[in-house]
Amino acid sequence: MAHVPKIMNNQQTTVILFRGRPGVGKTTISNAFATEREIPILRKDDIYDISALYISDHKTRNKISYDSMFKILETNSLFNTQIVLDFPFNKEGEIKNLYDWCNNHNMRLISALVICSDRKIWESRFNKRSENPTPNQLITNLNELEKHYGDLNVTSLKDEIVLDTINSTEDILKQLETHIPKFQ
Repeated sequence: MAHVPKIMNNQQTTVILFRGRPGVGKTTISNAFATEREIPILRKDDIYDISALYISDHKTRNKISYDSMFKILETNSLFNTQIVLDFPFNKEGEIKNLYDWCNNHNMRLISALVICSDRKIWESRFNKRSENPTPNQLITNLNELEKHYGDLNVTSLKDEIVLDTINSTEDILKQLETHIPKFQ
């Protein structure tokens, strides 16, 4: 018979989401945060890039990425732990569904919207990305990204922290320190 772990200390698994448009700095910030806190990271791009080795269709690779994320979260929902997610969740309906899903699975979701308010900095990130794009980096030009989305802004949610990557990583980590309690 399989062992079913108990939730220790009546605490929930906490999911810490870093979301936003491509190229804003989600991965840089989520890496720094996860390293500082020694928390595992689940990144959409990692799943997507592996899927690209076997599947050519973008929509299918995206679906696999999100379905895998939900399954991995579900597997870990009984543990008293924290998990960092680096996933875009750009649409309001998508993020609301994630909040609802976490609530239904007794998980706490803390969301951080990552932005880059300086278009020149954001553009330079895309220029660097275009030198050697990975499979998930289908768009490697900020103007193309703007055409694709129509609007580069993502609306922040109530109680969601907004992290502007024109600030240093150290300053952003200090900002996160006051918003996301350390795991006990």
